[in-house]
Formats: sequence, C-alpha cells, structure tokens
Amino acid sequence: MEKFSTAQIVDHLFRNEYGKIVSLLVSKYGASHLTLAEDVVQEAMYKAMQTWPYSEVPTNPAGWIYRVSNNQMIDQLRRLSKQDYTEDSHLDLQEASFESDINPDDVLKDELLKMLFACCHPKLNIEHQIILALKVLCGLGVKEIAACLLKSEAAVAKSYTRSRQKLIEEHAQFELPSPNELKDRLTVVLKVIYLLFNEGYKPSSGKKILNVDLCIEALRLNKLLLDAEIGNLPETNALEALMYFHLARSDSRMSEGGFIVSLEDQDRSTWDQEMIQTGHYFLNRAVQEPVYSEYHIQAVISSLHCAAKSFEETNWKEILALYDAMMLRYPSAVAQLHRLVPLAQVSGWQIAMEELLQIEQTGFLSNYYLLFLIKGYIFEMAKKKEKALDAYKEGLGLIENEMEKNYISLKIQRLSSD
Repeated sequence: MEKFSTAQIVDHLFRNEYGKIVSLLVSKYGASHLTLAEDVVQEAMYKAMQTWPYSEVPTNPAGWIYRVSNNQMIDQLRRLSKQDYTEDSHLDLQEASFESDINPDDVLKDELLKMLFACCHPKLNIEHQIILALKVLCGLGVKEIAACLLKSEAAVAKSYTRSRQKLIEEHAQFELPSPNELKDRLTVVLKVIYLLFNEGYKPSSGKKILNVDLCIEALRLNKLLLDAEIGNLPETNALEALMYFHLARSDSRMSEGGFIVSLEDQDRSTWDQEMIQTGHYFLNRAVQEPVYSEYHIQAVISSLHCAAKSFEETNWKEILALYDAMMLRYPSAVAQLHRLVPLAQVSGWQIAMEELLQIEQTGFLSNYYLLFLIKGYIFEMAKKKEKALDAYKEGLGLIENEMEKNYISLKIQRLSSD
C-alpha cells in the first residue's frame, strides 16, 4: 500500500468498508444505536488519517477501522448507559493499530446484506429507504444523493434524519425478510445498487469521470444477491448485465490527455469484449423467465450500443422502441429525456426538439444539466450554432463534475471558433 497516500487509503476504506462496519456494529448493539455506530466509524476513519501518516499502515486497514470503532462503541455505551459491554475483542487504540486478524469480507458480508434489507423497511416510504441505504451503507454524501435523486440537498438531509429516526422507532430487525416480504424489499435494494453504480460510473461531482470503488461496490452487493437463492432473480441478473455492459466501455471514455471522449468518438476496439460477453451471460439468465424489469430494458439498450461497430451503425430504431417500452411500463422524466437522443437519430431533430420543449414546460428538470446538454446536442444537429451555444452555456453552470465542466467548456470553445 506504500504507493497510495493515507488519504487515498482512507477514502477507499470509506467507500468499501464503511457500510459493512456500521452494519456489524448495529447488528451487535441494536438499531437504536445506529447514529452512534455511524459516528464511531467516522471517528475511526479520522483517527486513521491522523495516525497512519506517522506509522506503518496496518496490514489489514479495514480490520483496524473495525476494531477501533468497536472499542469506541463500547466506551460510548458504557458512558451512556453504565452497562458493562466488555468483551474479549475490546483492545486499546495502541494495540488495535497493529495487525488485526479480522477479515471484513468474511465476517461482515452477511451483516451488510441484512442491513441493506433493514434500511429498505416497509414502514419507510420508498424514497426514504433509498436515502437511508445510500447514506448509511454506501457512504454517499448528501450532495451525491441529492444528485442521484434530483432533489435539493436540504430535502435529502431532512429525509435522512426522518428515515433514520423511523428505523430506530420501529426497532427494525437486521435479518433477511420472509419470502413473502422479499420481493417488495428487493425492488428497493436493487434500486439502491443501481443508483450507487450510476454515481460511480458517472460521478455527479469531483474530479473523476469514473469512481471505480463505487462501481465495484455495486457489483459486489449485486453479487451477494445473486449468490443467495432468495436474491437470484431475473431483475438481479439484468442489473448485473447492465453494469457489465457499461463497464466494458469505461476505458474509452477518456483520452490519453485526460479529456472526456463522447460516444461518437470512442475507439470501440478498446471496449472490453470479455466484459461484454459476461454481460450477455447475465442477460441470457435474466430472460429465462417472462419477467421484464427496468433493468432488462436498459441492459438490452446497452447491449445494442456494445454491438454497434460505429455510432452511425447503432440500431437506433430498436433503441427508440426500447425507450418507448420503458415509457409505457416505467415512465420517468429522466427516461423521457434520454429517449430524445435515439428519437433525434430516427425521426429528426425537429421532432426531438418538440418533445424536449414539452419536458421543459413541466419544470421538473429545470435544474438538471443534462436537459441543456441534450438541448445543445439537438441544436447542433439542426446546425443552429447560437442556440446550441446558449444551451451548453446554461448547462455548464449546473455541472458539478469538473471533468464534465472541462468537456462542455471545450465544446463551447470549438463551437464559438467555427
């Protein structure tokens, strides 16, 4: 680990181990101590940032974080309740800083799965379930969750506080639900994994165009479901296929100079064919039963992009038909917006612009930067340079990701100089 800075190691741990360790602590000490569990894990991460630069990084950093968190949990509970929580695993900080024999991947994975289902408690509304799971288990910040859900940060923070309190009040049991409860909860669990992957594949803020840790964590969580009989369902396989199809194209999204490369300009010979084959494997498993979820449709759309030898040779008619099916079964403003790209390719820019204006009139996506980027794209197709520039400039002010900001800034510069 010497080649990584302490900040990089701790950031990696936060993305990959935070939720697991919180899950184990809550499982051991009860849902009423959820807030305390979050606090002690964050404190352990902070202590790592303070102590590791001046000493050797532990052989098992995640084990160190768990051990320190557990010690702090015990100390806090003693002070709060005067009860004796002493156990053999209680070590002082100096002793815990050395190698730990805990392997979180072995010890914690079942607890994380239980916690994920617990967060998706039916007594919470669906949006609150998603916010709680993304925050507690996945380590996403309020800003990132707000971007995922197209909500304000204030609204997300308020929902998170309410959902956490509700979970505590309900004395939620951190166990897998009974089979008749599973389907309802699994739907939200898959949505959480999907949103986590999306934030990794296309970060809403920061300086990266791909957050590998979040993508890997989403794949890992979905694999936990696939490995469990209760979670190995068509929609779980479809989501796995979708993630592999996307990741197969990830390396081509950035040039050697560190700039975003649009789908039109990507070198398709660099697409990972092994990942594409893996995507097809899971897609074939997903269609063995007559169940077609949102993830089925999106996976097939992504597979068509992977199959196209060039942007021009993409089967836009089939992709448009799939988006039409999406709008019939799983309508959303975001899906309606994404549908405009194949619509413009198949029916022309005028039809696409008419529908975009209808979306604008609803006001729902008025602060969503992608609305303006697609608007600019359609105006470019129409050879209306000034209107395209206006749209891109308006979208630029809403972008939080620095890589995307640079990409649109360069596009504006090129258009202005033509």
